[in-house]
Amino acid sequence: MEVARRCDVSQSTVSRVLNNSKQGRFSVSPKVRAKILKVARELNYRPSIAARNLAVGKTHLVAMLGITGFWSDRVGPVEEALGALSRSMDSAGYEICMQFVSFRRDPFDLPMLRVDGIVAVAPQTSDHLEALEESGIPYVSVDGVVGERGLQVVPDDADGTRKALEHLVGLGHRRIAYLDNPTESASHLSVFVRREAFAQCAKEMNFEAPVLNLPKLPSGVSWDSHYRPFLQRAVVDSKSTAVLAYSHYGALSLLRTAHDMGLSVPKDFSLICFNNEPMLGLSIPSITAVDVPAMALGQAAADLLLKEMAGLEKLEQRSVKLPESLVLRESTAPPGK
Repeated sequence: MEVARRCDVSQSTVSRVLNNSKQGRFSVSPKVRAKILKVARELNYRPSIAARNLAVGKTHLVAMLGITGFWSDRVGPVEEALGALSRSMDSAGYEICMQFVSFRRDPFDLPMLRVDGIVAVAPQTSDHLEALEESGIPYVSVDGVVGERGLQVVPDDADGTRKALEHLVGLGHRRIAYLDNPTESASHLSVFVRREAFAQCAKEMNFEAPVLNLPKLPSGVSWDSHYRPFLQRAVVDSKSTAVLAYSHYGALSLLRTAHDMGLSVPKDFSLICFNNEPMLGLSIPSITAVDVPAMALGQAAADLLLKEMAGLEKLEQRSVKLPESLVLRESTAPPGK
């Protein structure tokens, strides 16, 4: 080590001074300490995080697994929740490392680095969690399934679906279509929960939900080709007076496609979607939305994981479900208005 050579001391002495260690009987004169710090500044030296953490048995690293990438047209509550989680972890002194999905590996394979905790982003099946369960590393599942050893934070999508449909039925709509995630492979637990909740609400609230039989799109294929056939069958052919869309991106795409087809919102059909993203208030008309509590999701996940990693208490509540709310805008009205 260059600092040790220039100061004519051992590497262990340099390490303890730079890491401000006071373990054991270690002591060094103020003159030697000042010289070590001065040389380290001249060399722009930074202590090795890995080496420091090995000494205390902690890495202060948390890995995020299952992230597919960053896409400008696909950012939503899950990505926002991860941002909030990262800020909470940073405040607690943890570093975040992200492992992007690779075709060469399972998206939830254990990270190559040694970590204190793991954030599993939207795992779909228990198979995804086998390695995490066996590892014994504390982990939290965000908007996904969870195993016996894990923690879980999810939005209450079933209740959000119900609030949206109660609003439409209250306006007088009796034929409501659902714009589902159009891909063959769904990436979030919310896809299944919202789909099942819509079907259940149709029975309980006694409204008609037309069967559209639209083909699913292969993974990686643009969703753009899905919206015109959907509106044709749901609104033009089946006479639905309202549509609940799985996502904000889908709702905005429907709004544009409706314009191209000569349809008007909310005159020809009312429109509601999930994910209360800022752009929904900028469209014409502005779009009514189910607000998924992204910031609260991330903070709750961070709180659970920090407590689990600390190991100071046995967590009684290992799964947290957060309520959703409805933000009313211009895109919903009574049928025909």
